[in-house]
Amino acid sequence: MISKQNKFIAAIALQVVILLVIILFKASVAISGTEVLLKIKPVDPRDLLRGDYITFQYDISDLNFNQVYGMDIENGQTVYAVLEPGEKYASVRYIQIRKPNTKDIFIKGAIQSGGLKEGENEIPFERDRMLHIIYGIEQYFIPEGSGRNESFWQKDAYAKVSVDDNGNAVIKQIYVDGKKWPQ
Repeated sequence: MISKQNKFIAAIALQVVILLVIILFKASVAISGTEVLLKIKPVDPRDLLRGDYITFQYDISDLNFNQVYGMDIENGQTVYAVLEPGEKYASVRYIQIRKPNTKDIFIKGAIQSGGLKEGENEIPFERDRMLHIIYGIEQYFIPEGSGRNESFWQKDAYAKVSVDDNGNAVIKQIYVDGKKWPQ
């Protein structure tokens, strides 16, 4: 018979193991992944409950629907954005529903809006229909107090992101006007 104390210890140990697995996964992506630079657009500077963080949208977050390979794309669906190196920042060449069988760098995301909604059979044709994709790297936590009175508007802000062979991404560093941020 298992005592209450042993159950409590097992519950705590399970939570610690889960946290360690998440940390090790993110660390492996950061260490072994391919680095790309993504242009960012800061959105939100602070959350009272979670502390200082920045919420980003990337230039690759909003894509024109004609960049999609395969028309049956739904909100919430996982997609893969195949990246194309640019002069400075990576851009999206195209997105597709299946994991690419290519040596190109790609990042995994999910359609947040612009795809099929529940109950729709087809997307009405709109010349400039936009898809909004989230990649799981939209929030960046910063040291307490360093997010106040900071504005990225009219500045060259970008993120160094590490992407592994499965499209998982981790932010390694933020740069504003070519300097590491926060300093």
